[in-house]
Amino acid sequence: MDYTKVLIDLIKDEIDGEDYNYSKQDGLVLRRLLDEINKKNGTRYQYLAEIDEFDISGSGKIMVQYLDEFQSESVRCYLIPQIVSDKVDNCAEIVLKAYLHFKQSEEYISLPGMPAPAHIYVRYDNAFTKMKSRRIKRELLSLAYSPRDAFYLPLTMRMLASWKIPEMKDIMIGYVMGNIITHESVGLPLCSDNYYPSFDFMKRELIFTALTCLKYYPSEATVEIIYNCLNDSDKDIRIAARKSLSYIEKHQVITPPATSPSSGTM
Repeated sequence: MDYTKVLIDLIKDEIDGEDYNYSKQDGLVLRRLLDEINKKNGTRYQYLAEIDEFDISGSGKIMVQYLDEFQSESVRCYLIPQIVSDKVDNCAEIVLKAYLHFKQSEEYISLPGMPAPAHIYVRYDNAFTKMKSRRIKRELLSLAYSPRDAFYLPLTMRMLASWKIPEMKDIMIGYVMGNIITHESVGLPLCSDNYYPSFDFMKRELIFTALTCLKYYPSEATVEIIYNCLNDSDKDIRIAARKSLSYIEKHQVITPPATSPSSGTM
């Protein structure tokens, strides 16, 4: 295997407890997991960083057996890509169950001064979109109603919208308008400036996700909403709105809104 300098440094950090942190109990479970993988494949893996770096073909079934033994969501998430890559039986349901476990964990919302769980939710977002499993579309749709989950799973939200699930249109309109995003809905107190991701950051990112999703629901009403974003003071939001409108104009015949934004705001 190709052990790059970056991976070698990560392994050192794992040994020193500076990265890939896990409890002593999880360390014992990891040891048993790696021993079984090594015995099956004739390999000599020793670290979680290696699981994160390499595609260890055929190890997904073994990882599923140990998944629920790990206490840390930060460890569990590193097993997900291999489980998906190996297409284990009931893979979509296993990954969904693991995400819902994360949703109920202390790591779901980072405490002030703690790093955001981006390394966790990004892996689930990639997993859902790689599997493209319509068997769990209703469960994924239920996550779309949660602003925090929609923020954590932007690629998954776009996938659901591309499937033209009717309910997604109104959910995404709500995110563009911002009327369903509250501190309570994202699990934060009113004074949350020292949390990351912050309330304002999530609210802004959800607008980008929603604008991308709404291009799959062309109608006079949705086009009007997207057009209104061309007047936004945020340049990046204006750019995102233009991209969605370009997609709609290219793929659909839509009557323009009665009033277009002035060219001075473009």
